[in-house]
Amino acid sequence: MSFQKILSFLLILFAGGMLFAAGFIASSALRVQDLAQYWAGAHLIRENPYSETLVTDFERSFGYSLQAPAMVMRNPPSALALILPFRYMSYNIAFAFWMLVSVIVVASCARVSSSLSGNSEPLAPAFLCLLYGPTVALLMVGQITVLVLLGVTLFLVLSERKRDWLAGAFLSLTFVKPHVILLFLIAILLWSIKAKRWAILLSFGLSLAVTSVFVLILNPHIFLQYIAFARQFAGETTPYPNVGGMLYVVSGYRGLAFFPQVAGLVWLALYWRRHRSNWDWKAHGMVVLLVSVACSYYSFPFDQIVVLPALMAAFANGNRRIFLGAFVVTNLGYALYISNISGRFGFGYMFLWWTASAWLVTYLICLNSRWGNQTKTATFEQCS
Repeated sequence: MSFQKILSFLLILFAGGMLFAAGFIASSALRVQDLAQYWAGAHLIRENPYSETLVTDFERSFGYSLQAPAMVMRNPPSALALILPFRYMSYNIAFAFWMLVSVIVVASCARVSSSLSGNSEPLAPAFLCLLYGPTVALLMVGQITVLVLLGVTLFLVLSERKRDWLAGAFLSLTFVKPHVILLFLIAILLWSIKAKRWAILLSFGLSLAVTSVFVLILNPHIFLQYIAFARQFAGETTPYPNVGGMLYVVSGYRGLAFFPQVAGLVWLALYWRRHRSNWDWKAHGMVVLLVSVACSYYSFPFDQIVVLPALMAAFANGNRRIFLGAFVVTNLGYALYISNISGRFGFGYMFLWWTASAWLVTYLICLNSRWGNQTKTATFEQCS
């Protein structure tokens, strides 16, 4: 091994160690965050990870509590197989470990997505993804939405290379939060059937079955426990920080919170009908991904990490001045919220309801401004 490779390895090891240490310190400095629900769920998998009482008692026994009562993970049982390593860690170690994993995944997905879109610049994707508001928000709370990003990115890459068995297997990662990219998953189903790419669907189903069986072995009652818990939170009346949530807040009518999701389904039907014969995941798929998140009924600002591949495509193939301007403006909203400046002016957790739509508009305007260049991957015409 050459001296240069050894030096690079040591630098990477040092950077990873520093990041882990930063995560460990942050876990003590910040109040207990979302990661606690996954950490508690992994520890309680043999009992009932969906029991509010058990989760609350468990967290308090270690001196941690998100709130009273504690927040319980809402992810389906198959997701427990992916977070099981938290069972063997303290909360602080788990937070630091997940921060390190998340940074690696986000940076890697940004680089791969950028390459997929034709951008050969090595540093720009990493620089942009680490300054991306959803990345900061995700790292601060220890969310597992990063697994959805990983599943989406690997599906885009592997389906392009016709590695369908792997594409479907990694796509199953998105099922930790399928509601965030519902339209995207429906588009995959429609495309797989039309293109007769049955291996993607079969591999996706088998992967979910394997993780589900694994969890069932540990807790045979896990799905009944999840269904019982799902009935509790299904009747919630809390608005979420997105377009639907804002419609709910303004009107006072909860039914309007579902309007963007329904409108998105109608749009997808029309969009698929128009482009099914020449479907391209690097163009049409990016639009559907952005619309999925913008129309999601149940989503938070950190969930917008999943549209990173689309933004990398906009950066690679669109007007960069417009992209960077819009990127700065939207991220400024995140900065105002995270720093609590918006809170001092009376704006609560709904402050970032507009950001998912802003990323969609950014994508469309960036690529539309380069109309006429045949190397571009998407335009307003494609989105109509």
